[in-house]
Amino acid sequence: MLFKNILVPIDFSDSSLSALRMAIRLARTGDTSLTLLHVGVMPASTYTDLAAYGVTPPETLFALHEEMAKEQKHALERVAREEIPENMAWRAVCREGFPPEEVVNQITEGGHDLVVMGTHGRTGLKRVLLGSVAERVIRGSPVPVLVTR
Repeated sequence: MLFKNILVPIDFSDSSLSALRMAIRLARTGDTSLTLLHVGVMPASTYTDLAAYGVTPPETLFALHEEMAKEQKHALERVAREEIPENMAWRAVCREGFPPEEVVNQITEGGHDLVVMGTHGRTGLKRVLLGSVAERVIRGSPVPVLVTR
């Protein structure tokens, strides 16, 4: 068995679900556990929109933030229950921040020995403007990264 602890970043796109299915196939070859990671960020426009409507009390923003985090965790767990076989060990982790940085942080903090992630396959101007999370993870990862499409 090559890998014991596979990290699968999930952004709920088709490419990340495809990566999860690949990770499941790899994990079936031995006593391997999966960690599903979702990196959530509240869009800055949310704060701007709230401010425009005069809804700026910190407790309101905190409550909204907490609710979004809870929903993301539930969605991640739902994906795991739907996709991962019952006899396979897994856990769901949600982090906040800049996705490539948080994926690399999770790799080291979680003791992962492989990352399996999807890519959106953007090219041209979209890639320049939006960047490539997968590319940044590959550059910063201390372990192998398998990128699926």
